[in-house]
Amino acid sequence: MEMKHRIALAMALSILILFGYTYLVPSPEPTDDALAEQEGGSETGGETGDETGGSDDGAGAPEAGEPAQPGQPVEASPAVPDTQIEKSEHRIANELLAVTVDSEPGGLINHIELLDDQFRNRETNEGEDFLLFDEAAGSDKTLEFGFLADETDFGWGRGARAQLVEAGDDRVRYVRRKGDVEVVETLTLLDGYEAKYEVLVRNFGKESVAHRVELTTRMGLGSSSSRYDVHRALCRATDSLEEFTFDDVEDEEDVEKVKGGLHWFGVDSKYFLQAVIPSETFSGCVVDSDGAGSGMVNTAIGRQITLEPGQQKSYEFGLYLGAKIDSMLGAFPESEGLEAAEGIALTDAIDWGWFGALSEYLGGMMLALLRYFYGLTGVWGVAIIMLTVVIKLTLLPLTIKQYRSMRKMKEINPEMQALREKYKDDQVKMNQEMQALFSRHGTSPLSGCTPMLLQFPIWIALYAMLGAVVDLYHESFLWLPDLTQPDPYYILPIGMGALMFLQTSMNPNPGGDEMQAKMMKWMMPGVFVVMMLFLPSGLGVYIFANITLSLIQSFIQLKIPSKDKDGDGESGDKPAGATA
Repeated sequence: MEMKHRIALAMALSILILFGYTYLVPSPEPTDDALAEQEGGSETGGETGDETGGSDDGAGAPEAGEPAQPGQPVEASPAVPDTQIEKSEHRIANELLAVTVDSEPGGLINHIELLDDQFRNRETNEGEDFLLFDEAAGSDKTLEFGFLADETDFGWGRGARAQLVEAGDDRVRYVRRKGDVEVVETLTLLDGYEAKYEVLVRNFGKESVAHRVELTTRMGLGSSSSRYDVHRALCRATDSLEEFTFDDVEDEEDVEKVKGGLHWFGVDSKYFLQAVIPSETFSGCVVDSDGAGSGMVNTAIGRQITLEPGQQKSYEFGLYLGAKIDSMLGAFPESEGLEAAEGIALTDAIDWGWFGALSEYLGGMMLALLRYFYGLTGVWGVAIIMLTVVIKLTLLPLTIKQYRSMRKMKEINPEMQALREKYKDDQVKMNQEMQALFSRHGTSPLSGCTPMLLQFPIWIALYAMLGAVVDLYHESFLWLPDLTQPDPYYILPIGMGALMFLQTSMNPNPGGDEMQAKMMKWMMPGVFVVMMLFLPSGLGVYIFANITLSLIQSFIQLKIPSKDKDGDGESGDKPAGATA
């Protein structure tokens, strides 16, 4: 009992001494340096100022998430765990484009909306989202900034959840932090379909770290069954544009790599483009599928950079996100504050088909004429028909020459058959007599092919132009809801098949082979019908109008008697010079 009293008395004396010392000897006031150190520690989640990699005094350091000027010390943003950062989503827009971004890993952009009336869905009035992501497959974001694992000293993976530090009408900024490395991403919409993407990589650790960036773009294949709307990954190297379709990388083993100076890269469809243009030349790009068979993935690889403690590296990219309008692609970059190296050539993203530069040259002239006719009529279908008439008139001398040659060959066909029978055992003599026959009548089998060969590049260029021009997108004509889509009612294919059958029946058979004539009469219309089931109806309007004009021309020429015939209707021996 006495022991308990002694313990209680000792405790009471200890408490009295403690409070008395605090009262009689107060603690000193904190210095300004100590207060600054405490505030810095609270902003970095308890880390000391030395661990940020900044200067000792912190003078002139920017706010968290703000870009620092060259030579200016950097200050760490709050190192907040992913679980404490709320998911954020923000929409920025200009007059033609709206982009939705979020804070989740895997990419910055999850939705792009084209605001021009031409690209709005007529049922929902929502703008076209050409990214075509399949959310169920997991490939639902693009513009993913990361680091190449094998050549980077720190682990980054798919990144961390970002913290939103700025959200404006046309500008957004996110900060991502893992360990001692911070990434600040700023996306700014500019004019038209142009945007600017800026990234800062900051090292707040005590050790130097090497890194090599990779920037990934993605685009889904969509649910459309049309094989005409091909999706590609594009890598514009120093010498040429390399393009890859989904068939090239469908299997996991079929990863495509392009090495060398990379001027720009991206993914596209027939009418829309997502292009990234680095301000500094990247090392190359890697093209792959998304693994689920629902999209294309194109990743650009930068060069390796080493950051000392407290250093940062800035990356800047120009973006083109929108429709393939040739004037806007050719003028890139038009926006102030966006710079690009010489020879960007975004117009290379327009697919001009097999003949490339020749089709682009001829197709560009025909496109200008098509737009002129549209300006007169206000209807793209009528403009296509008017363009068809002009091209038909331009090629009329060649087609007349071709038809006359076919008609002459048909007229001398009995003589050709007689020569084949007479000299069937002497091939040399038969060829000599055939050449003499052709010379007397001023014709040859090749004379009917030459005009066709001369017209072929024009047809190919017209085909490529009508297939690539985005002006026809969502434009309707008569029963056709969209001139860039196949005829949903199959009226054009069936009608063209019937007209082509009639045309082959009217045209002369130059070879005289009845079996071959029957095959051409039935097979050619069938082939065209099947082909037009999948091609855009804008091309169908052109082909339908062209066949109709050809029928009119054939009918007129059939009414004109051959100049090589005399009054009794028999073939004459007048030379070519006399019949001209």
